[in-house]
Amino acid sequence: MKYKSIYLSFLLLFVHLYLAGQQMSVVVNGDAGLSGFLPSLTEAGNDYEPSVESESSLFVSVLYADYFDYVFSPNKKWRVFVHKSDVGWNSDIKLEARRTGSGTRVSWFSSNANIHDGTNYREITNNPSFFFRGKHGISTIPISLKFSGFSVIMGAGDFETTLVFTVYDDW
Repeated sequence: MKYKSIYLSFLLLFVHLYLAGQQMSVVVNGDAGLSGFLPSLTEAGNDYEPSVESESSLFVSVLYADYFDYVFSPNKKWRVFVHKSDVGWNSDIKLEARRTGSGTRVSWFSSNANIHDGTNYREITNNPSFFFRGKHGISTIPISLKFSGFSVIMGAGDFETTLVFTVYDDW
C-alpha cells in the first residue's frame, strides 16, 4: 500500500510537469528558398553581392496548445530560440535572421500583440540561441533571412539546412 501511494505521488508530479510543458507550440509557414535571389554574373572576374536578403515569406506563429489557455490564461509570456541543423551546408555561408513585424494576436481576451527583441539581424548557428520574446498567442510573425559568405569560388552545389524554432515559457 505504501508503494502505491509513493508511485501515485510521482505519477501525479510527472503528469503535472508534462501538462505544464505542453502549453505553447510554434508553427512555421512559408518558404525561405533563395532560388531566384542570386543574380547572374555577366563578366569574368565578378563575384556575387556580399549578402542576399530574402523577402518576408517565412512566418512564425506562437500558439496555445489548448483552447482553455486562450480563455483562462491569455497572458502567458514566452521566449523563442532558434538554431539550424545542417544537411548539406558550406561553413563559409553565414545565415542571419530577424523579425520584421509583430504578427497578430490570436485571442480576443488578450491585448494587442506584445512582442520584443529580434528586430536586428542575428547569426543562426548550430547551437540554440535566444531570438525574440512575447506575451499572448501571436500568429504570422514575419521573419527575414540574410545569407552572406557565398562566392563563385565555392563552385556549384545545393546547400541545405533546417531552421528549428523552439518556444519556452518565460516565467
